[in-house]
Amino acid sequence: MDIPQLANPLILLLISPVVLAGWYAIRKGIPRALIISRIIILSLLIIALASPFTLGTSTVRDEAPRITVVSDQTMSMDLFNKDTGTKIFESIKPKTPTTYRQFLGISSPIGDEVIQDAENNNIVLVSDGNNNHGKDLFDAISFVSKTGTKVFAVKQKPIHNDAGVEIESAKNLIIGNENTFNIVVRQAGNETSYKLDVEIDGKPVKSETFMQTERTKVIPVSATFNSLGTHKITATITPGGEDWFKLNNVFYKAVFVVPKPKVLAVTEDTTSPLYKVASSLYAVTTLNSVPDDLSQYKAVIIDNKGAGQLSADTLRTYVAGGGSMVVVGGDASYDKGNYNNSPVEGLLPIISRAAEYKGGRNLVIVMDASGSTAGEDPTTGLSFIGLIDANALNIVQNIARDSRLAVVAFGGVTAKTDIMPMNSEANKAVLETFIKDIGPKGGDNPTDIDKGLREAEKLLNSVSGTKEIIVLSDGMMPPEGFDQIKKTVADLKNEEIKIHFIQVRLSYETVKEPNRLYNEIAKASDGQAIVLNPDERASTLIETKPGETAVPTPTPTPEISYEYPLAAVDANHFITKYINLTASVTGYNDVTPKLGGDRLVATTKGKPIITTWGFGLGRVASFTTDNGAGNTMWAPQVYSGENSRLIAAMINWAIGDPRPREGVVIQAEDIWGGTPGRVVVTSNTLPQVKLDGKALDLSRTGPTTYEASINLEKDNFHDLSGYGIAVNYPLEYREVGFNEKLNTVIESNGGKVYNEDEVEGLLLLDIKEKAVRTVQEPKSQKEPFLLAALGLFLAEVIIRRLRDYRKERPDIQDNPPRTATEEPAAVATE
Repeated sequence: MDIPQLANPLILLLISPVVLAGWYAIRKGIPRALIISRIIILSLLIIALASPFTLGTSTVRDEAPRITVVSDQTMSMDLFNKDTGTKIFESIKPKTPTTYRQFLGISSPIGDEVIQDAENNNIVLVSDGNNNHGKDLFDAISFVSKTGTKVFAVKQKPIHNDAGVEIESAKNLIIGNENTFNIVVRQAGNETSYKLDVEIDGKPVKSETFMQTERTKVIPVSATFNSLGTHKITATITPGGEDWFKLNNVFYKAVFVVPKPKVLAVTEDTTSPLYKVASSLYAVTTLNSVPDDLSQYKAVIIDNKGAGQLSADTLRTYVAGGGSMVVVGGDASYDKGNYNNSPVEGLLPIISRAAEYKGGRNLVIVMDASGSTAGEDPTTGLSFIGLIDANALNIVQNIARDSRLAVVAFGGVTAKTDIMPMNSEANKAVLETFIKDIGPKGGDNPTDIDKGLREAEKLLNSVSGTKEIIVLSDGMMPPEGFDQIKKTVADLKNEEIKIHFIQVRLSYETVKEPNRLYNEIAKASDGQAIVLNPDERASTLIETKPGETAVPTPTPTPEISYEYPLAAVDANHFITKYINLTASVTGYNDVTPKLGGDRLVATTKGKPIITTWGFGLGRVASFTTDNGAGNTMWAPQVYSGENSRLIAAMINWAIGDPRPREGVVIQAEDIWGGTPGRVVVTSNTLPQVKLDGKALDLSRTGPTTYEASINLEKDNFHDLSGYGIAVNYPLEYREVGFNEKLNTVIESNGGKVYNEDEVEGLLLLDIKEKAVRTVQEPKSQKEPFLLAALGLFLAEVIIRRLRDYRKERPDIQDNPPRTATEEPAAVATE
């Protein structure tokens, strides 16, 4: 039961004088019972006067829902028909209260606009969805949806194409190391051709023509610098077709090359792959233990050391003061090195024991609800849809709590849930209710598994981490559309989405042969359809280890060395971005990420391999597998080929700025046109910094730090006392075309995205259908207090009346009246 709240709590202070007056009246001889009764009655009335209330939930349906059409008229929308927003407004204005809002300029604060127009409203967003200023758009949509606002969007096809180029790399680089510059080319349409020219310090290093059919293409260019100081990279594209904006065809990147930083490796193995990678990149010093003074090192790599071998106080002082630490696992580290509850563990982003729950993956159950699943076995009463439901419920009940799960049903009409964390019993209840409501709608409903898989793909595209699909079906596949289904499965496989195909059977069979076409689809995902007898359940798929068979009741196998494939949990982090991770490990240290730790790489079953966080002014990375050699040899694949870039990226991230912390150190990132840049200077004395030869006005922000804001309009390279910076086109022209991620975000928050040709016919109908919202409203709780006061007052009055009546007729008790049938007593005579 909810505890009532008070709208006017200060009124309760009136109870104090009432109690004092009652106490005074009792002292004057007024009957105690009467005064106590009056105190209670007046107190109840005062409480009612304070307006007690509780928050109740009610459902509100808007028959004429209010709509706000938000039209994006910023510069990037020149690729689309800018009259679309006005046309939609004019078409729905006569039918329901509608407001039109638009925003213009050279930046797109779409998230701010959504929040501004959110109050009790339905928002129709006519935009490309490329937010580049203010509140994040996706966060804004999620926020307003919780207040009852639905966001809808119109997906426009660009009437013009445009291509833009960008260079992504670190700012400060190390001399003699190979660096990869990722040339990112984006287009608004679906096909363009262009010539790419890349120059470094004015010298051509790449010139090639590309035909691009994807929206975004990443072209890596490698370079090694053998001289210190500023170096300039320029990427230019010359499109062969339509190119609406010209100013985003050139991108400038200024990098600053520094000497190799000093790194300490605390290890006894100078032949391991880890040591070879580190020593090739940095100036490495090797020791068997941690020295008392670490100030000369930019990073400390601790390789397979037990907690008792490390000085926690020295490491704490070093990292908190701005140092960096990478802790590598093995047979003497983490859970095998007594780290648990040790002072060393306090510095790390992990706890050195296994997670309470296993899992940590994103899973979508795709359920067959086509007409054929209505089939039953007349002897047992079992039905296909009943067994499909039972298996789906079994997965929901057994999946790990740190996993996320969604359900999709196909069969004529496709239905789905959101993808939900499984650490909530309420979320499990939602999924279970959805599953129980699924049923075949009739024999004509097709087995359109392709639609079910595509819906699952959309759900998985909204999350990061390992991704899997479990298809539950009766296995009856018509030949129509078979090739399209195989293509869809192949596409999902290329997106690194693992698919399990399960076929349920109504009868018990010793030899489990799946239906041929269904098994062919499974083979397209490099698997095989699994057949379940009526008493077997699919939950074994969420419990198996790599190397074990997913078939229920497997036969015992001898002990083998399992391989655990690795996957990027966060593919947008500095450490994992643009790295094609294909390695597996044969072992790892079993740890649990702490709250605040970022799990970046894990096995496909969710076991952390790289976890990071900031500690004080420094950075810490936990690499919970070994150095690729030694007694364990868990991870040699991680240190070879393309995968070795992961190790370099991890250490580079930990180091941050590789320059030594001495003298005058300038830090300034490259700038987007129209966006102010920030210059940070570290110096023990007042520095004299010049921007393109003119003195820069610095403000002191700390004992040794100075800052300035710069706003440069001219695209090209600029000089900051020898430290190069580049200015590029405005951020508005970076992302071009419709942002496809908007589909998933809007639909997962209860809205919908429409194509231009369907918006006028369906938009208003869908808004009216969805115009039901749950709101919390205050419900007055005065009545119980008023009724209690009235009841107590009436009881007091009745009791007093009875007492007064008895006082007025004292003979009632002593001489009760005779009845009519009683005879008078006989009078005695003498």
